[in-house]
Amino acid sequence: MAASFASSVFSSPDLSLALSPGIYHDIQHFLFREAVLLDHRRFDEWTELLASDVVFRIPARFAREIGIGLPAGTEYFHDDRRGLTARVKQLQQRTTASPEANSAAIQIRRLITNVVVCPCGRDEYKVLSYLLLTRSGTGEAQNSVFSAERHDHLRGSLHKLRIVRREIVIDPTKAATDIEMYF
Repeated sequence: MAASFASSVFSSPDLSLALSPGIYHDIQHFLFREAVLLDHRRFDEWTELLASDVVFRIPARFAREIGIGLPAGTEYFHDDRRGLTARVKQLQQRTTASPEANSAAIQIRRLITNVVVCPCGRDEYKVLSYLLLTRSGTGEAQNSVFSAERHDHLRGSLHKLRIVRREIVIDPTKAATDIEMYF
């Protein structure tokens, strides 16, 4: 499914899309702001960036590559707004149970790069971006690094963008992962 989304974003080999630099900058800034909210565990503000009909998914290909067996036709992660909100509440409960330990124990940084934007309708945009995620923990000798390609569908005016759909295609890794890192 990732290929079909990417193909629809880049249906033409010409990537000089009809998009003003101002719109591109606003969308890029939106993605950067989203990363900061997640890195600083400002989950309530992050959920405000989600459309009411949002869908997040991670294809099963990732799960199979790290050794998790899933039946054919299933996805590793597929949530709507209700499911994402429940996951956020679980994260908040974990971090508030022992805030000092959690904030010092694990630090995550999301770096968003290679942003390509394609308008797909009035006030709607398909966005391809790369995510480089670093995870460091107290006492760990080395940071864990994960990378992924994200396929987003954003909707709204530029000062009120919302995420309608996100598909995260995680690059193969042998490290254990906490899926919430990839929001």
